[in-house]
Amino acid sequence: CEVADGFNLQLALHLGQTSSGDLNNRVVANDIILGENGRIIILTGPNRGGKTTYLQAVGQTQVLAQSGLWVPGRKARISPVSEIFTHFPVEERLELGTGRFGDEASRVRAIFTQLTRHSLVLLNETFSTTNASESLYLARDIVALLRQVGVRAVFTTHLHDLAASAPEVNALPGDSKVVSMV
Repeated sequence: CEVADGFNLQLALHLGQTSSGDLNNRVVANDIILGENGRIIILTGPNRGGKTTYLQAVGQTQVLAQSGLWVPGRKARISPVSEIFTHFPVEERLELGTGRFGDEASRVRAIFTQLTRHSLVLLNETFSTTNASESLYLARDIVALLRQVGVRAVFTTHLHDLAASAPEVNALPGDSKVVSMV
């Protein structure tokens, strides 16, 4: 997946409807590269820095490309995936009786029981509802498993230690190289 100057189509459409003027100065374009130099991206940055917007752009671009439609970007080269799995925060569902952490763990487990080497996995602040040390431990294991399976993935997080651990994770078995992006 290589996209030059990709952007979040939903954001661009929203800005186009709610304001006037040139969108080029308000929509930030970013390259999307999930390939030999890094099939798994650990994306860190400040609150409201665009992590979720970037993650959504990756998913939108993949869906549009596989539908045979134009993608939001200057140019793109994208191979199909067999499935796209997403994990975004949701409100706690009291009727489940598992708590927010238990619900997250259940949803992540469901992803891992179905994914293949040809999947795209998009994780947004996964396990951020638990304490930082437990979250880091779980996130590292998730990234290591994604590497072992060989998927393409983007994992957004505030866990800078997770991003810093990319070289350690790359030393583990697997062929999806993990890279850090800020």
